[in-house]
Amino acid sequence: MGELITAEQFRAADGVADWRVGPDGAHARFRTGSFAAGVELVDAIGELADAVDHHPDVDLRYGTVAVRLVSHDVAGLSDRDLDLARRISAAARELDVPAEPVTGDAPGVDEQGRPEPAPDGDEVQTLLGFLDFHRATLEWKTRGLDAAGLAATVGSSTMTLGGLLKHLAYVEDDWFSRVLHGRDRAEPWASVDWAADRDWEWHSAADDAPDDLRALWLAAVERSRADVAAALAAGGPDAPAQRAWPDGRTPSLRWILTHLIEEYARHNGHADLLREAVDGQVGE
Repeated sequence: MGELITAEQFRAADGVADWRVGPDGAHARFRTGSFAAGVELVDAIGELADAVDHHPDVDLRYGTVAVRLVSHDVAGLSDRDLDLARRISAAARELDVPAEPVTGDAPGVDEQGRPEPAPDGDEVQTLLGFLDFHRATLEWKTRGLDAAGLAATVGSSTMTLGGLLKHLAYVEDDWFSRVLHGRDRAEPWASVDWAADRDWEWHSAADDAPDDLRALWLAAVERSRADVAAALAAGGPDAPAQRAWPDGRTPSLRWILTHLIEEYARHNGHADLLREAVDGQVGE
């Protein structure tokens, strides 16, 4: 666990001139100029994050890589974020990737800390923008809850916010790794007897600690971003999935991204009701 620091302490520190503090953490945007350069920077960030076991949110788009740092265990910025920010900026300089100048606090972020989709983006930017917005909505709706909050239900439904986190971690891995890239399932999904329990991820979430559920989902999102970036670099939104449907048809990356937006949007409606039932928090 890191030590909580203030926004003022972060801003005053050396080596973080590339970073701006927003309501949901520290942000930096790097001008890569291409998907290939972006993937290289994302790989470098991944290695740094793995080395210190602290993983940022990374958004790869054509020409830019955006990074957000926040420590959920202290509900704010920590000294771990400060250290990783310095390392990421240094890695970008080594790759000759400049940071995008930003004045003031982080732009394009709403009061809940969600990145707002660019209103003038191209097709890929719009799809990724709305997917990340809905991912951030799920993070907001589950933010700060303990095991009891994540296990709360509404009415006769067995759906929980913890189950949503685990289900959407599964959805991320299944569509972007198994379907898009044709890989076999990895753990924890590979050893599940799905024939015995088709809703295993929903049911088993009750046995998982809150930090483990959040870590599982965040890691799946990070893998998905890398998988999408690789597919975009290889074939753009028309890139076909490597695993066909049972009827022989093959979805495109465009279709998969659209489906994931639909999946998150539907479940975020469920999350609205569940969070309101837990502590009265409301908001779109």
